[in-house]
Amino acid sequence: MSVKIEGLDNVITNINNILPIETAKMNARLSVAGVVAQNAITEQAGLTDHTLKQLADLGHPYSTRYTANYGPHGDDSQVHVQSGLLKTNIVKNENLNTALSTVEVGVSEDAVPYIGDLITGTSRMRPRNFIGEGFRKVKENVQASLVGK
Repeated sequence: MSVKIEGLDNVITNINNILPIETAKMNARLSVAGVVAQNAITEQAGLTDHTLKQLADLGHPYSTRYTANYGPHGDDSQVHVQSGLLKTNIVKNENLNTALSTVEVGVSEDAVPYIGDLITGTSRMRPRNFIGEGFRKVKENVQASLVGK
């Protein structure tokens, strides 16, 4: 005598029914996390309190002749708006689907040719990694939004 237990097909059906709902919820959270990161990174690149001329009058405080974090704000990761090109080209790209979802926030080198020099520095200018620092400042908020908090 034996006992027959069936129902795996019902479990699979139920999983398949809730998968799109749960995937949509996760994708929404991922999108919110991207907005949090984009806002923080844009804020890092959005200082408007000094013009290029004023920075020149200050002796180009972000040049390599000065030590790290020397300057009007004491933070090399902040960038002053000059033309607005950098700030307007901080973009969030989403690829949200059921298999693999991603959100990227950054600046295209095609749109802002000097982005590499700004991030890594040059022989005359200290590195200004506003993207990494912007993300670091909101990392916990990004993680919280991914779990729905």
